[in-house]
Amino acid sequence: MRLLRVCVLVMFSMFPVLAQENSGPTDVKAQKTYKEALQLLHEREPLSALGSFKKADKQDGGHCTACQKQMIKYGIELGDWKAAEQGAEEMVAAAKDETATALAHYQSSAVFFQEGLHKQKAEYFARAHDEANKALAVHANFPDALYMGGLALAHLQQGSRQSQV
Repeated sequence: MRLLRVCVLVMFSMFPVLAQENSGPTDVKAQKTYKEALQLLHEREPLSALGSFKKADKQDGGHCTACQKQMIKYGIELGDWKAAEQGAEEMVAAAKDETATALAHYQSSAVFFQEGLHKQKAEYFARAHDEANKALAVHANFPDALYMGGLALAHLQQGSRQSQV
């Protein structure tokens, strides 16, 4: 199980070939808060940095892609599922083209998959599978999304077999 988590985290940290604009905040206050968050990361205070990334995203009206990526990354790392889900939802909502939409759904799938591993609840694996399917519906040639959907489905099947025993 630990090996699976490590594999998924490595896969998640190495963003797929699909690229999404990595725009930081445009609002002046949000830019300052974002820089403070990066400084907090440098000082090895990821929990405080996560709060600052959330604040910067809010100050930027929920349009800071760089903030959202950090919210997802550190939300997963720290088990702040609300922050990770918020970052993923905003990323999906802000996607402007097919590539960005597919990547955003993939990120959302990864969040739900990790949350499912942490909480051991089938509903998160089902949501991860749905998000991976949404990514594939937009961009059919997306192997990472296909793999993520398969992992989620495998966990759903494993959970249903365990409940039958």
